[in-house]
Amino acid sequence: MKRIARWTVGGMVALVVGLGGCGVAPTPLEQTETAQTETQQTEKQQTETQQTEMQSPEAAPSRDAMPPGSNAKTTGDAAEPLGMVDGEAYEAAVPSGYAGNPVEDYNTEEYDSVEEVGFVSTKARPLSTISADVDTASYANLRRMLKDGYHVAVAAEGDKDKDEDKDKDKDEDTVEEPKDQPEAVEAMPEDEGYYGHTYDERVIPTGAVRIEEMLNYFNYDYPAPEGAEPFAISARIGACPWNKDTDLLVLGYATGKEDEAMAKKGSNLVFLIDVSGSMDSPDKLDLLKDAFAELTKSLGENDRVSVVTYSGQEEVVLEGVKGTDRTEIMRAIRALKADGSTNGEAGLKMAYEIAEKNFIEGGVNRIVMASDGDLNVGMSSESDLHDFVDKQREKGVYLSVLGFGTGNYKDNKMETLADHGNGSYHYIDGVLEAKRVFGERLTANLVPFADDVKVQVEFNPSKVKGYRLIGYENRAMADEDFKDDTKDAAEVGPNSQFTVVYEIVRADSAFDVPTPELKYEQQSEQTTATDEWLTAKLRYKPVAENDVREQELVVGEANRSDDPGDDWRFVAAVSEFGMLLRDSEFKGTSTYESVRALVGDTKDELRLDFCDLVDMAATN
Repeated sequence: MKRIARWTVGGMVALVVGLGGCGVAPTPLEQTETAQTETQQTEKQQTETQQTEMQSPEAAPSRDAMPPGSNAKTTGDAAEPLGMVDGEAYEAAVPSGYAGNPVEDYNTEEYDSVEEVGFVSTKARPLSTISADVDTASYANLRRMLKDGYHVAVAAEGDKDKDEDKDKDKDEDTVEEPKDQPEAVEAMPEDEGYYGHTYDERVIPTGAVRIEEMLNYFNYDYPAPEGAEPFAISARIGACPWNKDTDLLVLGYATGKEDEAMAKKGSNLVFLIDVSGSMDSPDKLDLLKDAFAELTKSLGENDRVSVVTYSGQEEVVLEGVKGTDRTEIMRAIRALKADGSTNGEAGLKMAYEIAEKNFIEGGVNRIVMASDGDLNVGMSSESDLHDFVDKQREKGVYLSVLGFGTGNYKDNKMETLADHGNGSYHYIDGVLEAKRVFGERLTANLVPFADDVKVQVEFNPSKVKGYRLIGYENRAMADEDFKDDTKDAAEVGPNSQFTVVYEIVRADSAFDVPTPELKYEQQSEQTTATDEWLTAKLRYKPVAENDVREQELVVGEANRSDDPGDDWRFVAAVSEFGMLLRDSEFKGTSTYESVRALVGDTKDELRLDFCDLVDMAATN
């Protein structure tokens, strides 16, 4: 008896022919005749199986329904036959060139590690210094992950019993799937503004959870700047929801309107588009084209657009076209096709050359790079990218970054490019996000307003014995860098906001903050007699001016309230959610239920979307 089995091993196809029974070994002639007969039977069986499966709708999943990494070929709307059924090899061999289903999905996404900073003794270190941040990529990327079925590595305290009950009910009501056939998550339809795929269940990387970017995604009712001040600073303090012995300080920063003179001079925009083979996916190049279609809707007569593409080689597709020539711009973008390797170095160099060639003095000069970050030819390390864009930044050209795609996404490289290219970083997970970034937030995301924006908070040790910065782990700066104007920090656009959150321990709190014994420690009468808890300072370079400016806000008991307001509660909710997603050791009593309770009743669409994600995280 014969059995021909087929399966995939590391992407390779293995065919095994088994001969059963016992007796006298066949002669060479009998072996030849037997082999010929088996070959004919196998070929006939292959043909019949292929024809049957190609006619069956159930055997023809769309490309979007296949796991990333599957290289099954498609013909028209139907996929050609796959060689696996429910994870088991069937008895007919399949012609070469087809992969089994499911093919193992190798996730090569990369994120920088995030190490949370614990409570710091105010006596040991009264200063906390960071670069500002207006990026929103982390939130949109986490939304993609949660919709695709990603889950937290360890369940939050208080939710474990619920999860165990859920698993128990599942075991009683469902038939367990084979272990080599993980349960898939149904893709979201594209017409809902989200480009999804079917994925194996995965864990959310802690490095993907940047709480400051989650906070930046939302709008708050922060006070606007008054008079000639470019920024406004506000502070609210309330009892920390997840720790009864601490308070939560929320610092809100808001910028003024764009410079009118700069707006009149127009913009010089260079679209740097990755068209390498890795971008050949609906959630990558196809979505990218839709995203740039949104951007071109807002361009005017004084704007100039160039398009540079890169894969194995770089190419200038358009140069210096008027922003009103939308048809010409979109015709060039719609014609782009993905193929080849990813030489990001050559593309970046070409984009900066085109930007310098079309430079508008006193106007907006910006490269908008769109990619999955999977640079594999030329300059590809984070340190090399850091050094390259650092030098280019001095020429007055800003670099903003748009991230696309899944599976091989390189978040670490995209963030490095934006941070050191004086630009913002956004992840585009659907058309709705593209409309938000390039519609509602166009001016804030493209027009420069202030460079090297730094925040420094000085705590009064007689009032605050310890503090913990929530988020901004990769934005920390040395305290002495605050007044060093050669040190690079974030660029912030007009009509923008960003939020900084501290969990603080008052001097009379029972919470223990380890404090070193200092031989020469002294507290002046000025620090003990004052009602000041802390001073929040802001330092920046206004784009429209040549000097450096500082603003500050003194915060004390008057800023504390038993009811700090809806915005404060929502900031606390987002902070809790971020800690739950990374399973933070500082999450305290946080649960998904407490997050929802903090949000309360809201009609804000973005906050309702947030609540949906909280529900997904609780059930994934």
